[in-house]
Amino acid sequence: MRVWKRLARTFLVAGSAAVLITGVSTSAQAASGTLFYNRQDTGFRQAIQNPPDDKCIVMPGGGGVVDNFTDTVATLYRDEACTIPQDTLQPYESGVYGGATAPHSVYFG
Repeated sequence: MRVWKRLARTFLVAGSAAVLITGVSTSAQAASGTLFYNRQDTGFRQAIQNPPDDKCIVMPGGGGVVDNFTDTVATLYRDEACTIPQDTLQPYESGVYGGATAPHSVYFG
């Protein structure tokens, strides 16, 4: 009986240590850096800082020039619902768009 208690305690301690080392975080990750874009409708420069991963982000006014100064790949979409792919920008890559091809949303991850 004593052996089983000692064995159970050993597994409990080892499991707890593994959880502490690896973490149990369920929080969303975010790209580090800033995505800049010049609004196609006004020309004003907009910034999206440390954008969350796995979330569609609307770019009001559409992007004429888009600069991905983050550490994550940014996928640009023509619509605001991230359903019509436009382009993919690697970290620290830029793109120029105009007219009907201007992206209106971005997705990181």
